[in-house]
Amino acid sequence: TTLTWGPYLWFHMLRVATSTLSVCDFLGEKIASVLGISTPKYQYAIDEYYRMKREEEEEEQENKMSEEAERQHKEQQNKPQAEAPVQTDQPEATVCTSFVNVNFENEGDC
Repeated sequence: TTLTWGPYLWFHMLRVATSTLSVCDFLGEKIASVLGISTPKYQYAIDEYYRMKREEEEEEQENKMSEEAERQHKEQQNKPQAEAPVQTDQPEATVCTSFVNVNFENEGDC
């Protein structure tokens, strides 16, 4: 089987073109990586947005927890006053005498 010159040249031109394009793509990626231009242009803005969003969510959660703790504290303060009677009796005084004898002796004062 023989090919005519037209399809033969077309086949080889297509192979050369795809190989050249692949080499240029590879080298372009390497050069961009070396120059540091492969990162997104506005990545700093995206990072800042997510940081602010996270801080707002944390602040909102802290506010909810603070409100819940304050509500529980108020409930606990109101609960003992309503349920438990206040004890006003004083304990009886007992007469106990205890004596502690403490002596300090200095030895060899110079």
